[in-house]
Amino acid sequence: MADTIEIKGRAGESNTFLTTAQVIDGLLKMIRTGKVNEAADIYSRCQEDVGYLLVNKAQADRDLQRALANMFYRSRAYDKAALCCENLGEFAKAAALYEQDDDYRSAAEMYARVENFEKAAEMFERNDNHKQAAELYLKVKNFSRAAINFEKAVDFFVAGKLYHELGKYRKSMELLQKVQADHLDFHTATALIGDILARNGYPDLAIKKVLNVIKGRPVSAETAELYYHLAGFHRIKGNAQVAGNIYQQLLNFDLGYKDVEDKLRELGGAEEVPLAEIDVQSNVEDVELDVDVELPEGAEPPSQIVSVMEGFDFLQKIPLFEDMPLSTMKAFYNICEERTFQSGERLIEQGRPGMALYVIRSGEVAVLRIEGEKATEVTTLRAGEYVGEMALIDEAPTSARVVAKGEVMAFEVSRDRFLRFLQANDKFAIRVLRVFVRTMAQRLRETTAKLAH
Repeated sequence: MADTIEIKGRAGESNTFLTTAQVIDGLLKMIRTGKVNEAADIYSRCQEDVGYLLVNKAQADRDLQRALANMFYRSRAYDKAALCCENLGEFAKAAALYEQDDDYRSAAEMYARVENFEKAAEMFERNDNHKQAAELYLKVKNFSRAAINFEKAVDFFVAGKLYHELGKYRKSMELLQKVQADHLDFHTATALIGDILARNGYPDLAIKKVLNVIKGRPVSAETAELYYHLAGFHRIKGNAQVAGNIYQQLLNFDLGYKDVEDKLRELGGAEEVPLAEIDVQSNVEDVELDVDVELPEGAEPPSQIVSVMEGFDFLQKIPLFEDMPLSTMKAFYNICEERTFQSGERLIEQGRPGMALYVIRSGEVAVLRIEGEKATEVTTLRAGEYVGEMALIDEAPTSARVVAKGEVMAFEVSRDRFLRFLQANDKFAIRVLRVFVRTMAQRLRETTAKLAH
């Protein structure tokens, strides 16, 4: 057979039909003689894929496999190029190629083999293998992504506990309340819910939540943790004697239980009283929510506690999110961080890579153009406006400095979180990117007009 294979287009006068064996032998011959580009062109135009047959033919020859990987790459057959790299033991290259081919599961396995667990977790996540992703994110201490993936894997307890450790108590409360009573960690989930309530100024409600689970049972291995937290909630309320009595009962159960001895010493000790005689429910009040809810006749109100998303209504009303479905809007709200900046504090520094989008909730920020020692104010942004959107779509250094004018409250969305959110919400992505382009065009016109004067 000739050194080249002629394959004419559909308009050619005489199309040539070759057998699979002829194509494979011809391509391998071309690759061995250094005609990789020509081979890539031929391979990419073959309607029937002979890629795996080529890989099998080249398995015994490492140099040929490398050349074959090069040919596959040039023809954009990234999956076959990845397979060649995998066969050669070049797992990092294989991982990148599988990722480029959108084969996220194979990419995850390859990244894990070279112990790039962060990337492996990202690939598992993109492939909807949320349990594996969550465990790897934990391994690299990326607790925020771990929490998100545990939630998607329907492990509400671990997700809620992680959000609690991250200080995201609203989200933690939402998930921990989904933990069922027969779950192994139900008592711990209840204790964490109580902790959130107490932190937010509702120790009475925290006490009531725990008591509903204890149901008068004595201190035991099963209930000790709940009693420990119950004592803490009474301390917050100032019920020192009740707290001391509960701590004493815990010591009676286990002399070395946590730091109970120290806590009892701090309270100055307490006279031992049987738990049955302790009015642990004293001063417990129901918290009424200012919300009208119509229930079927005879129905009981739900026992779950409904948290309010602070600032959600503000986000919902700004033009960037107009007509956004509620479920999508809530998902976006949960990737936002609430930030407070003092007067003169910089949100964005000119010349450095942008890291986040900021939606101004209250106050004003100045957008400054820095040239040497001179700072020129380009514009002022107020509540409902946003800045830093270029950081989300471009890794180039920022073109201006953004400084708080007085105290400013803002929602911050990091570039990493934003991009992940766009990947999961195509319609949101199209809308938001369109708004960003319109905003940038408007700001460019305003800047041009100012410079003209």
